[in-house]
Amino acid sequence: MKQFLTIFLILFFWVSGQAQVKYIARTEVPSNLYDTPFEMMRLEEGIAAFRTIPEKGLSFKLLLQYIRLDFNLNSNDGLLEYPVRPGFDLIGYDYADGDLYLLFQKGSSLNSEKYIFKIDSETNQGFEFNADNLLEFQLLEFLVENNKAIFMGDADGRPAVQIFDLEDKSVHTIQGIYGNDTQILQLQKLPEIDAIQVVISRKGQYRTREILINTYDLLGNLLREIRVDEFGEENQEILEGLLLPPFDYRQAMIGSFGLDRGDSYQGMYLMDINEFGEFDFKTYTLIDFPNFYNYLPEKLREKRIQEIIKRDEKGKTNNIRNVYTIRSVRTTDDAFYIYFDHLNVINSRGSIRPGYSQFGRYYRYDQFNRMGYSPFFDDAMGGVRYPNNPVAAQLTSEFQYISAHFIKLGKEGNVVWDNSSTYDDFSTTYPQPFGEMAVVGEDLYHVFVKNLTVKMSYFKKGEKVFENADFPIELINEEERIRETNANSIQLVHWYGPYFLMTGTQRIRFLDENNKEQTREVFFITKILVDGDLYEPSESVD
Repeated sequence: MKQFLTIFLILFFWVSGQAQVKYIARTEVPSNLYDTPFEMMRLEEGIAAFRTIPEKGLSFKLLLQYIRLDFNLNSNDGLLEYPVRPGFDLIGYDYADGDLYLLFQKGSSLNSEKYIFKIDSETNQGFEFNADNLLEFQLLEFLVENNKAIFMGDADGRPAVQIFDLEDKSVHTIQGIYGNDTQILQLQKLPEIDAIQVVISRKGQYRTREILINTYDLLGNLLREIRVDEFGEENQEILEGLLLPPFDYRQAMIGSFGLDRGDSYQGMYLMDINEFGEFDFKTYTLIDFPNFYNYLPEKLREKRIQEIIKRDEKGKTNNIRNVYTIRSVRTTDDAFYIYFDHLNVINSRGSIRPGYSQFGRYYRYDQFNRMGYSPFFDDAMGGVRYPNNPVAAQLTSEFQYISAHFIKLGKEGNVVWDNSSTYDDFSTTYPQPFGEMAVVGEDLYHVFVKNLTVKMSYFKKGEKVFENADFPIELINEEERIRETNANSIQLVHWYGPYFLMTGTQRIRFLDENNKEQTREVFFITKILVDGDLYEPSESVD
């Protein structure tokens, strides 16, 4: 009887755990285990997925594979294929006005030939546009808005932005961006007013860093400039920022601040911008985040909290150890839900760079619409990893993740709650954010994949219900088994509400119509439902 009770309790925990993460839909595309994975774009009616793979046989030509899926991962048209010009590779993509735009380049030199391939969403017909007369620069970004392609690149260490009209082939270069000690932090489309916003960071007259938030029309004309040349107390600077889309005639930028020269993070700021371009700041330090160290064991957590209180009472600054970098923000009617990562960075030369403020100085790609986008040339340490630069390619970085920090911030700037969860010192060389945040009503989920296991933390109204719970990767068809998963191909992204998407390549074992064991290799997309309320703490069972 005792043995039976033990088995029953183990089974109960397993079933209870599985209920929190449900695999509810899956689609597969025939693929070799180590083929290039599909990229994904968020659509109003579902998702679009695409990739390039070599043609079968001895040909060196590539094929573009493309599929559109609804919210149940069904496709009306199935997998479509288009030829790629010989010698060209996919280097960028965007979705605009209901159509998919892909940028192809021949070779990796600065003046490489480029063309744009458009897939019409209604007819699935493909159209090609030669992209000529562009500056010679290393491409960093490719966007499309109102039938105009936007190219952002690096020319001799200086940023440049050009707008290419797909109809009349004219090229307009945005003025006032190209310069020394200048970086573009973010480029954002404003299709409602046929404009773009560019967030620029550069050294000012007295070597202090200033931030410019400039709005340009699609002819490259400057419509508005917001200049931030004073911030906080002496020597404090904006270290990074995430500019949010406009809302209610307002706009906000949120990020971290600190001492740039001392490589020291000190907290978070909220920049509130009104319709006239006027702005003000609110800053937040560790004294405003009582649960910042909630990822630590109780005794060590209390020790850190007391240290913060004592330093604050003495008028001393509480610095954040290591890197504190903003990952994403979800906006609701009354609040911002903000996600920061707390991590260490180690480069291949062996030097640990705690508080390395340049971490936030790399260009911020749109990973919301381009789901889980990993840029082709971006280097997270603020530079560019070029395919034709062997010296730059030799320097790699390892990221040691410590904790994830979450904040619910009222629209007026009040901290409603904050909390954190541990990464258990998880290390990776993947430079882009890999943890995903979902906000469902008053609930917040943090989900990522580690060692082929789904890890999930759940917060209800700011209270941590559980953290880093483990869930296996599973199939929907109970008659089939996973024989092998390419760990490097696995990606998990938030889709909408409580739903996530997992993608990757697997080898599946199954029985054919003759009841003989067979295997197939596929690229898969699985829809996952999470429900933290189904969590059963062990105390209730005991």
